[in-house]
Amino acid sequence: MEFLALFLALLAFLLAVPVPRMLSTARFRSQSPWSAMLLWQAIALAGGLSIVGAPMTYGLAPFGGSLPQAVAEVIRLMFAEDYTALGERDVHPTHIFALCFSVVIGAHLLLTLLRTYMRVLASRRRHRDLVRLLSTPVDGSPGADLGRHTGLGDQLDDAHVIEHQAPLAYCLPGRTHAGSVTVISRGLLDQLSEQELAAVVAHERTHLQQRHHLLTMAFDAWYRALPWLPTARYGREAVLELTEMLADDGALRHHSREDLLRSLALSSPEGESTEADLGQHSSRLITGVRLKRLIMPPKPLGRAAVSGVLLCAAALLLVPTGLLMTL
Repeated sequence: MEFLALFLALLAFLLAVPVPRMLSTARFRSQSPWSAMLLWQAIALAGGLSIVGAPMTYGLAPFGGSLPQAVAEVIRLMFAEDYTALGERDVHPTHIFALCFSVVIGAHLLLTLLRTYMRVLASRRRHRDLVRLLSTPVDGSPGADLGRHTGLGDQLDDAHVIEHQAPLAYCLPGRTHAGSVTVISRGLLDQLSEQELAAVVAHERTHLQQRHHLLTMAFDAWYRALPWLPTARYGREAVLELTEMLADDGALRHHSREDLLRSLALSSPEGESTEADLGQHSSRLITGVRLKRLIMPPKPLGRAAVSGVLLCAAALLLVPTGLLMTL
């Protein structure tokens, strides 16, 4: 089991430092954002498993030849209160420290994820209350004035109009898809044509349909738990960019590239993403790679390359898990 612990420690280092740095600048992410997203998820899961599994495997090495056997033996000794067996099994302080470290880091990751989830729910609830107070729902409300966009009434059933002159559009996820809303400002309605407004609404609804807020929340929790880890920082930034690319692709299935570009340019105020963006998605994150992708569409990633990316993602998930369960 010491060899397995060493392998997991090496894998944790590779997934924490060099791999995310290379992936953050990889060209294929603009060619196939969905496969890049799968790869980032695999890196996050495999990295977390390796960080927790390496010290745990080393700490449990004196208790059995495999992880399940060692865990069962530790549980048996605890219930039997047979502490003299620790000396017989050549258990050193380093084993105890490694085992305690794995428990602490694992609990820290899970509690940070839970804390982030609860904070996002509370923020989203407050935001939804403000939207109800300050906006007019389009569906079934005679006070909802769409101006010259009356032809989009059916497409804006779940939208709320805020009487503000700043051009703004974003989606606010709900616990279910039916509870999600799209918020549009009066300024955006006045500046966009009907086709451009339809494009930006399609972009925001793609965020909702593909549940991008769950991905951004998970990677933000990873970053908050281990902010000193390069992979957490790179992963958070990459997922924000990739979700915007995926939303662009969803909008482009039904709308022209020119309409989407103009609508995003007018509905994307300058500024960095804030904590509130965890509970909602807006189109404000326009990176150089994303803009170039919209202006000059890259050649789609080949089938062989996509298969290679998917195989790497599957290997990252299956190999460490299989080794922990069998060795």
